[in-house]
Amino acid sequence: MAKPAKFLRNVPRLSTLFPLVLYVLFILCILVLAFSSRSHSDGKGQKTEQAGSGVSSNESPNGPAPLVYRKLEESVVKELTEAFAKADTNGDKHLTVQELAKFINFKIREHIDEAIRTNPIMFVEIDHKPRDGLVSWDEYQGYWLRGQGIQGDSHMKKSAFDKLDRKVKESIARDKAHWMEAARTDPLSLTLDEFLSFRHPESSTVNLLNLVDDILRQFDEDGDDHLTVEEFSDVQTTDLGEGKKFILSQNVRERREEFTKVIDKNRDGKADRGELLSYVDPRHPRYAIQEASTLFTLADANKDKKLLMHEMLAKSAIFISSKMVHTAESFHDEF
Repeated sequence: MAKPAKFLRNVPRLSTLFPLVLYVLFILCILVLAFSSRSHSDGKGQKTEQAGSGVSSNESPNGPAPLVYRKLEESVVKELTEAFAKADTNGDKHLTVQELAKFINFKIREHIDEAIRTNPIMFVEIDHKPRDGLVSWDEYQGYWLRGQGIQGDSHMKKSAFDKLDRKVKESIARDKAHWMEAARTDPLSLTLDEFLSFRHPESSTVNLLNLVDDILRQFDEDGDDHLTVEEFSDVQTTDLGEGKKFILSQNVRERREEFTKVIDKNRDGKADRGELLSYVDPRHPRYAIQEASTLFTLADANKDKKLLMHEMLAKSAIFISSKMVHTAESFHDEF
């Protein structure tokens, strides 16, 4: 009986082995759970990325940089793709600066024509309390608030106004400032022409005539109501006062060339009001050419004078805010 007793004394006690076994099992469980969680999250992340972009990892539509697509919202890619396809009139999968300028000019003309066409329709719709051929601030404010799904007018109580969303209150303040600029006869109401100046200042002939007056006041040195090539080219500033800006070429040689080729249509060496009015009209091709040239400078990565789809997507924020895509918003940010 002595030998078995000696053998049992050499065997490790259960109280010693049990904690060790539990510790090993605990470590194994942690490793299994960690590996399983990592595999699941990686697979889910890949699926979400592909689903969110609408483009699989093997797709590369119109360019060698599919990662660009997966980083953009699907709506942005759709807008840019549609605009690119419309501008690419010959279907060669790239845009020249001429194609881009032509498309931008088309979008500008389309926007202005639509603004002029719909202006009287909206004016009549708002003018009803009373129907007197004028739109008052109260009428417009009530109309605008209803369009936002808000019950109220310009006379709403301060407690109700304070509860409005901050962006709504900012829009009201911005509209009020534009209203005061457009109201030339009565600060409380607008005529049909003034209403067009209020909603679409870029479409208003009155606004353009005022801009011509500003240019003559700034540049017409002899006060003869005409601009000569010398007066136009000898300009050191583009500031017309009151925050107004006017696009001019940067050096004397370019300004003289622009006067001769673009402004002075009858080649008499002088620019009258009619020629200046045509020059400042946003529908003039020069505006589209300038914007297209700027977009090319920013987006044509390899400087081959060809704009590809992936280059446009790489600069998506610039194109989305341009007149190529969101023409109205681009105009209203300028005016």
